Amino acid sequence: MENIKKITFKAPAKINLYLGVVCRREDGYHDIESVMQTIDLCDRVSVTVCEESGEERISVACEALPNLPAEKNIAFRAARAFLSYNGIEKYNISIEIDKKIPSEAGLGGGSSDAAATLRALDKLYGTKLSSQVLYELGKSVGADVPFLLRRGTALVEGIGEIMSDCTPAPFATVLVAFPKGEKISTKEAYANIDGANAFSSHADFEKMKEAMRSCDIDKIASAAKNIFEDVIPQNSVVFKIKEAMNKNGAAFSLMSGSGSAVFGMFKDARDAKRAREVLSDISETFISGMFTRDENYIEN
Repeated sequence: MENIKKITFKAPAKINLYLGVVCRREDGYHDIESVMQTIDLCDRVSVTVCEESGEERISVACEALPNLPAEKNIAFRAARAFLSYNGIEKYNISIEIDKKIPSEAGLGGGSSDAAATLRALDKLYGTKLSSQVLYELGKSVGADVPFLLRRGTALVEGIGEIMSDCTPAPFATVLVAFPKGEKISTKEAYANIDGANAFSSHADFEKMKEAMRSCDIDKIASAAKNIFEDVIPQNSVVFKIKEAMNKNGAAFSLMSGSGSAVFGMFKDARDAKRAREVLSDISETFISGMFTRDENYIEN
């Protein structure tokens, strides 16, 4: 084997076609019910391993987050979890993140970087960990990491670690809009859910699962929901973005995760492009497609 090995993985963003919060747990986490979908708006995570190192070194480079200490990056924590599980005591690992997914947007960018790091290290070290072991390692560093290891379309429950198969979402062009000058704190968003006692109905989730089985985008649109939209200010730019998308041909639009990014599902790509132009003054926009579970995510 070569002394130095490197691999680059795509780290796709996720959107929530449905997101409900069921309850606050005794441990402070929240149980959710969600339909998650990866899209092909991707970071790129390059991991390099120096095999004959006598060091204990993990470095993380990300131009988009220059002030974030390496040890605070979730990709760093994922690498530490991998090394600890495999009993690797000497290592020299470099992680480079080319960030395209906006941070603090509800799109799972950091969690996807962590998932890509775990996959990359598993390949580079030849450990061939099972999916279940990788999911457990992912869960230890972030609730969305197990799904972003799995990718595609899935029903997600618990704190994010319980996943089951779901009929793939019908093909659509996805327009993602990230509001300029507005961010939503995940911690505050969950606190607002708790304060308003705004927990979700399981019946709504069952309705969404039935809609997904139909593979009909109009039925999905009628069942799609994000409970966090109920607890953000009514003057939020989120609602202006949703209105613009819906007026310009979106089958439906929703905030993703706890926000503040909004996505619209469009049957016609031309409508998505028109909506993108309309939204250019108030948001950073990306046009994307679906990222399926079978899609190639290794770049070299």
